[in-house]
Amino acid sequence: MRHYIREIRKNTVGMNRREKAEYILTYYWYHILGVVAAVCLILFLIIHFGFREDPPLFTCAMVNQEINFERDGQMEEDFSEASGIDEARMDINSDYNISYGDVKLEGINESSYEKFFFKWQNRELDAVIVPESFYEYCKEVGGTFRNLEGWNTEGFTLYEDSGDITAVEVEDTMLTGYLENETGEKLLLAFPDTGQHEDECRAFLDFIRR
Repeated sequence: MRHYIREIRKNTVGMNRREKAEYILTYYWYHILGVVAAVCLILFLIIHFGFREDPPLFTCAMVNQEINFERDGQMEEDFSEASGIDEARMDINSDYNISYGDVKLEGINESSYEKFFFKWQNRELDAVIVPESFYEYCKEVGGTFRNLEGWNTEGFTLYEDSGDITAVEVEDTMLTGYLENETGEKLLLAFPDTGQHEDECRAFLDFIRR
């Protein structure tokens, strides 16, 4: 760097500021570009690794419910208060209006479908609240759910799949205070077997028990 500075000083003797600037931009623009790129890379790495948020400890997707972020936030707050899990480490989200099979919704964001199954594949979904037909659709495309045998399911209406208990029916749980079931189907709470936070899922079951 000192070499370039000495060279610029030598070659710009007698020039005014405008002429010096034009000379530097003409002959050293690629050096400047490289420095700027290096600084941007350093800043990106600092922000990405130094200020990265901790990943959620509990992620729940509610499919084909009214999108209501205020309601979702209230659920997070109430669950946090009941369980002691940091509210900032939860993601309970109703932004999943999805068309599938014979169910065709109007005016939906098609990206919700990709987002839902990307999170599932990426092991980022701990729980799902879904109509029974969407539960079956998930199975058709290769999704599987945790067997709840050995979990504390006392007081729930249990949903059996091929002889295994894989979900609880939302009706007659505390979730009915938050959700509207306008589909006419059973509304199920299930836990994808790719989820990574079983303790938090068990805590969520305790939270919704009346």
